[in-house]
Amino acid sequence: MKIYITRHGQVCPKEFFGSTDFPHGDIPLSDVGKKQAICLGNQLKKAGFKGKIISSPYRRTMMTATAVSDICSVGIYPDGALREMFFSDESANEFSGMTLDELKAEFPNVADNAVLSYPWWTRHSDTNEEIIKRLEKFWDEITVTDEEEVLVVCHGASFYGTICYFNKKTGLGLTDDVEEMADYLAERNLNCGISYIEIDNDGKLVSAKLFSTEHLSNELLTSNSNKKTRPEVVEKQ
Repeated sequence: MKIYITRHGQVCPKEFFGSTDFPHGDIPLSDVGKKQAICLGNQLKKAGFKGKIISSPYRRTMMTATAVSDICSVGIYPDGALREMFFSDESANEFSGMTLDELKAEFPNVADNAVLSYPWWTRHSDTNEEIIKRLEKFWDEITVTDEEEVLVVCHGASFYGTICYFNKKTGLGLTDDVEEMADYLAERNLNCGISYIEIDNDGKLVSAKLFSTEHLSNELLTSNSNKKTRPEVVEKQ
């Protein structure tokens, strides 16, 4: 199975957070984020990607997934396991995510056979341990399917949980300390960067390439509002 993992494109600036046009916490991509998502889609098309897209149901991830879907002509499957973390109970209770019908209305590329329980988020803050456990369950289910390749469009938190999973399961050679891992990824997980992991039928690592940004120009290297330098690619054979 070939697994592509990306973080959503850059979101609108903080001044936009209080807009009444969108529910609390569910803001769209900025113009830069839209450009990043198109670059992501073009790179995946170049790689011949034809698998399913599994996306967090947030608006910013769905917009990113839609850009790829339009370019690669593949369907989108929203999944709440890939959601962003909540830093407080207050933000969790204020959040209002879209239902599957609402997602289909706004994002026509959602697959006809997609399913999504509602609500797909929790009403309390998240810990790193909870994120890791949630992503372990998600990937345990995905890696035993007959999918040949998938793209996961997620957030910083779900990217963290995903890398922790494969680091433990397949031996990526990264730190085993969960706090160190969070700091390590924070500097390398850029908007619409691509990480690639290939496993065989027994779940063993074939190859991996993490933190690739070759498809992004220097002007598009961001971690949301922060400009970033191009991270060093980590490869494992």
